[in-house]
Amino acid sequence: MLRVENIDLSYGASRCLRGVSLEADPGRITCVLGRNGVGKSSLMRAIVGLEKVQSGRILWEGKDIARMAPAERARAGIGYVPQGREIFPFLTVQENLETALAAAPRGARVPEEIFVLFPILKQFLARRGGDLSGGQQQQLAIGRALTARPRLLILDEPTEGIQPNVIKDIARIIRLLAREKTLAVVLVEQYYEFARDLADRIAVMVRGEVALGGPVGELEDEAVRKLLTV
Repeated sequence: MLRVENIDLSYGASRCLRGVSLEADPGRITCVLGRNGVGKSSLMRAIVGLEKVQSGRILWEGKDIARMAPAERARAGIGYVPQGREIFPFLTVQENLETALAAAPRGARVPEEIFVLFPILKQFLARRGGDLSGGQQQQLAIGRALTARPRLLILDEPTEGIQPNVIKDIARIIRLLAREKTLAVVLVEQYYEFARDLADRIAVMVRGEVALGGPVGELEDEAVRKLLTV
């Protein structure tokens, strides 16, 4: 399980996270909502170790990982799909997937279940990542994160710029990973309807803080929508 407790994060004199707390449990999906610039991506980067927090704790499976290097967090079972996908455009699909094996046990190979989840990736194994469509690149980015068999999956706006039919597939796969594979999932989104239909818990961020959060069934739609227009 993931427990983020009262973390603060600053870029120079600019404080972008203020006492943020968040939780995610195996088999459950936690969605972080908010407008652009409220700190959602900074929170995700702090969890995976790409940003250093000034205070607070990040507990993963009972251990404080706030001072742990990103590679160590990956080896500890944390997978990350960044905003914008960040695949390697000149590497093939196969090579992109294999880059994640650095966080897997020695001798590991790309799991066959990646191609069950994303059949298009097997079809395009020899194709360069930069030659894929946006939706195919997003599937590659998720597949790459899953290659190291994480127990926590962080996804930063996985539906951004993706066609509606692929969005439905991604939602189905995220739900499957949580329900059947019992991954803990943290998902950043801007669209409340998508989050409400998918998530178990929601946290709404405003100006670097969690302004509202809790189980989806306990939150009022109007209250959430009001914060998303602040």
